[in-house]
Amino acid sequence: MPNSLLIPLRRLAALLLAMQLSACAHSSTPQLDPRFGDAVRLAMAQQVRDPASAGNRTPVDGLDGPSAHAVMQRYRASFVEPNGQVPQPVQFMLGGGNGK
Repeated sequence: MPNSLLIPLRRLAALLLAMQLSACAHSSTPQLDPRFGDAVRLAMAQQVRDPASAGNRTPVDGLDGPSAHAVMQRYRASFVEPNGQVPQPVQFMLGGGNGK
């Protein structure tokens, strides 16, 4: 390659590199509304029944162990056959009702 062509190519490459680096210097962070996210934070706060419960270290009263175990067994068994019913198979009929 002739030397006269090599110098402009180097300058062009340097210019392209400088343009790419200057594009990275521009901030791409959007300027958001100062109240952005307030609706989500409010909805999450409204779902907490007792915000002070995190500081309460007293044990929770509830079911004893055998009762809780029986409840969980019934819960898991309900997924084996819900309500003791077996779903009916799906049937499709193609064509007319006259058998042709």
